[in-house]
Amino acid sequence: MTSYQWDLIGYGVWALIIWMTLRQFMQTRRPVKGSGLRLLLGDWMLFAPLPWIIYCVASRGTLEQVGWMLGLGVLVAVPYILTSRFVKTPSGQIMFKFNALFYLFLFGLPYVRYVIRNKVFHSYPILDARHRPDIELMLAEYIAVLVIFTLIWRLGMYIQYTRTRNREEAPASAGQPTRIA
Repeated sequence: MTSYQWDLIGYGVWALIIWMTLRQFMQTRRPVKGSGLRLLLGDWMLFAPLPWIIYCVASRGTLEQVGWMLGLGVLVAVPYILTSRFVKTPSGQIMFKFNALFYLFLFGLPYVRYVIRNKVFHSYPILDARHRPDIELMLAEYIAVLVIFTLIWRLGMYIQYTRTRNREEAPASAGQPTRIA
């Protein structure tokens, strides 16, 4: 592939990241309905690159790269999990609890990733006569970190939502007399 084609793929990935970030932001502004499965499976497009990621990592990745990929995915998810909370409104709906730190992470982390990526690629050119890395594997690992952190974060949000929903339902059922048969 040419450098131009790789740039187009990179722009596509960044467009996907921006789109996902805006969707996640808009989701925090609306009440959560139902069982919360939309929280868990809200970014269904993340499942599309999984076969390609698995193929690239399984065929050319090392165990060390897999460890770093999983570790970075979990590490990036931690701030999102710690700042994602839900609250029941007076109208009875469960909504995302406002947290300025969460929005800082939501909008700041993609920017920080972009700055770091540009710094690395401009300081250490990856395509020169002596060094030809596996760019497809690097891209698969990069996208895998995004997928892992999003899935872990969404699982954390789903757990928080179900806890909030169950906590709010428990007092209502506590007042009911129990019948012993």
